Amino acid sequence: MEERYLRAIRNALVRHQQWLTRDPSMKGRCADLSFHNLSGLGLRRINLSSAKLSGANLSSARLTGADLSRTDLFGADLSKAELTGASLESADLRGARVEGATLEEANLRGADLRKGMMLGADERKPAGNADGSTTFIGSKMARAILSDARLAQCDFSGCDMAGATFSGSDMTGTILIGANLIGAVMERVEMQGALLCGARLDDELRQTLERRGIDVDGTGLVSLAGRMAESISAHQLWVERNAAAGLRLEMQRVDLRGYNFANQLLAGCVMRFCGLRGADFSGAKLVMADLSYCDLREADFTSADLSGCNLRGANLAGAKLWRARLRPVDLAGDGSRLWPTNLAEASLTGADLRDTSLARAILHGTDLTRIRATVETLRGADLSFAVGVEPQYA
Repeated sequence: MEERYLRAIRNALVRHQQWLTRDPSMKGRCADLSFHNLSGLGLRRINLSSAKLSGANLSSARLTGADLSRTDLFGADLSKAELTGASLESADLRGARVEGATLEEANLRGADLRKGMMLGADERKPAGNADGSTTFIGSKMARAILSDARLAQCDFSGCDMAGATFSGSDMTGTILIGANLIGAVMERVEMQGALLCGARLDDELRQTLERRGIDVDGTGLVSLAGRMAESISAHQLWVERNAAAGLRLEMQRVDLRGYNFANQLLAGCVMRFCGLRGADFSGAKLVMADLSYCDLREADFTSADLSGCNLRGANLAGAKLWRARLRPVDLAGDGSRLWPTNLAEASLTGADLRDTSLARAILHGTDLTRIRATVETLRGADLSFAVGVEPQYA
């Protein structure tokens, strides 16, 4: 950023502090940094309560412990921002993009996270989601407070929300695909149409939701099982003709529980946020496929080729990956550019990984609790940031 631009931002922040403290010099003014670029700035513990930051770019900003209560963040971009312990109480986050952010122990009580479309004018275009959706995909929100918040249709897919509190919130149509909700508190919550496909729930919460008639495995997902044969044929032609013919298989939020994909050519396909519990992928070729945030519990990947596959945030609890290939893909042909299989934030609890190697796979935040393995499974694997490494050797 130019020095003059940074100086203008700094002056606005200083005047905002004066405005908050009712400085007798009368030089204070509520900060209006709408549509400004504050990405990557260090703003730890800053008080920006009631400031106007609509459409602003705050991606990767360091806002640990910051006070953003009642702040206008309509259409803002907070992706990968550090917001641990921050207060966003009663903040307006409609249409905001908060993907991959860290909001552990953050306070979002009474915040508005519903859809909100903002139309840009001239060069002033919102940094958030162009379609007006509010997304927290892949964010870390353990022990966050979301009580009395408006969360209708907000997307929390793949979020770590362990121990979070949702009491009194409107979660109508909220998307929680593959989210970690262990220990979450959901008292007096409206959840009609909520999507919990592949979410990690403790027994108490699961029973509570099921008693209320909520299908925690697939409610709201679209069923395309009847048309899958045609789509797979078109995709295979797309692969064989190097995209010169056919059509790539691309779908999201589709219910394909128990579907038989055995021995199919699915290289490069995209099936994100899908319900694939118990699906049969045995012998399938899924090289460079995108299965991120899918519900793959008890799925069968025996002898499947998952080299370079994106399984980020997927729930593979109890899945069978016996003899599955998880090797990196050589994109350059000379070994200089290897594309690894991505298992970051995935849950492999109880999965069968016998005769499978996790060497060179991305295991950042991967839950390996009670996996069935051989000595070769973990040989050469980087387990520095994996969770629950206690394999049951066969």
